[in-house]
This record gives sequence, C-alpha cells and structure tokens, in this order.
Amino acid sequence: MSIRKTGQVLFAGAALSCTVPGPASTAEVLHSYGNSLGQEVINVIAVSSSKLRPLLPPGYTPVPAASVGFGGPDQGIVVIGNFRGIKPTVDGKRTAVEEQVAIDMVVLVAEPSGAAQAGVSIPGAFHVYALLIYTNDARYSASLRESGIPVELVSKIDYRRAINDETGVGTLSVNVPSAHSPLRTFNVGQGYSPAPAAFNTVFWRKGPTGTGMLHFLDQPFKQGTAIGRIYTQPGSKWDRLFSGGGLGPCDPDPGTGYHCIVAPALNMRYDEGSRGTLLLLKESDALKFRMAPK
Repeated sequence: MSIRKTGQVLFAGAALSCTVPGPASTAEVLHSYGNSLGQEVINVIAVSSSKLRPLLPPGYTPVPAASVGFGGPDQGIVVIGNFRGIKPTVDGKRTAVEEQVAIDMVVLVAEPSGAAQAGVSIPGAFHVYALLIYTNDARYSASLRESGIPVELVSKIDYRRAINDETGVGTLSVNVPSAHSPLRTFNVGQGYSPAPAAFNTVFWRKGPTGTGMLHFLDQPFKQGTAIGRIYTQPGSKWDRLFSGGGLGPCDPDPGTGYHCIVAPALNMRYDEGSRGTLLLLKESDALKFRMAPK
C-alpha cells in the first residue's frame, strides 16, 4: 500500500479525511490488484439492525444508518457496489477479461479493533464486512478465496452502463444471474464532480484460518449521487434481507415478478483506476497480538 496525500471526501454530508498510515502490518500480503479505469454506482440500503447482527461475527458492529444520514437509529447499512474495472490486473498481470465486473454485497461496520495491527487503520476509510462478491473474473475470484472472502464466479453478469463519462448523468443496469440468489439493480446517475481526496475502503471477512482484508484505494475520483431500484427473487436471501428496507418498495419487475425496493446511491468514477491489496491476518498472529502484554 502506497502513501497518499490527505484530502476530504463527502459521504452523506460528512467531511472525512483520508490518509494511508505508516505502521508496519503483521498481516501477510497475498495479492495486489489494479485497473486503468474504474466506474461504480454504490447502492446504500438501510436495513433493520436485527437482520444484520446475525450476519456479523463478534468484533464487527454495524454503523447506525442514522449516523451517516441514510436511515434510522435501529437500522444499519448494506452496500451494493456495482463496479466495473477496465483492463484489470492481478499481481501486475492482466486477467482474461477486458472488463472486470464485481458486485460487492457488504455491511458497513465500525473500524474493527484489529485494523491498526493489520496496517489498515486509515482515517476516514469505510470499513465493510463482506457477505459475498459476485465477479466475472476467474482469476480475481480464485485469488479472493485464498483469504476466505466469499466470492461467486458468475461469468455472464450483464453490466450495461449508459452513463456519460464526463457528466455522470445516465443509467446503469446490472443483472447477476446467480444460481443461488439472483439480483438486479437499475440506477439513474444524477451527475458527479471531482472530489479532493482519496477514497479508501477496507473489506473484512473472518475465515477458518484468519481474517481476510481487501483494501482498495481510489485517487483521484469523481463522486455524485444516483437513485436506484434493487430487484430480488422472492424468498431468496437478498429478498429476505432487503424486505422493508431502503426508501420503501417499488413495483415488482413485470417480467420476472422480482420484488423491488428504492435506495439512494453514490455515483463514482476512478479516472486512474483502483489499486487494491489483499491481506490475511492469520488466527495465530491475531491471538499473539491479543495476548501480548500492554
């Protein structure tokens, strides 16, 4: 992870400074990622906290939706990152796809206690607990599994971006034909503008041998707003999770009968791409850290 200059990023009206700190990490670096251009619409869905707590292991606390301006005090936040990266790389080598799609299903959480030990205690960063990542990139998928982050390879994700790259106005339609829990999103981008900051996100996942962490740094980036509709198959896991959430229901999809909710979104563009690092904090190392005298 490289050192980047401090800046400000706006999220739900709150100004957050973003820096990458210098402490040495005890986590093992597994892989690095990159792309030449990144585009993303991030759905922000307020969900009852009672639904989120069973999905999170001890040590991971949902951020109250009210604290980031997207819901009430008894709600947390589920984020759907609808990402596309052009000319993706893993460990500096191009993967087999020209356009990597990654649909990130995550819960926004408070910074976990192990962040400083792992070298990812980044002022202003967003920490999320990974529920599942869908991707069309087999090499990216295989690499994530090494850290215990759950991923499903879906080769035929339909990602139709009709957003003007200069203005940020337009639509994005995404269809994830997962055999287990299919998902569709439709977003209307309302524009974006340059943000004077770095955008840091740290994905967490506790696995059988340790804790996987995926840190993405985006700088420079553009940010604006969008409004989205999320469609879920009735009775599926995402349908049960999102039911009663967001800004409320919308009309079911006439073709599939999928249920629909409305949710606000962030409209993002990463003009110089994203840079990612996958780390693994092994359980033995974490135990040594917890037992060390203070």
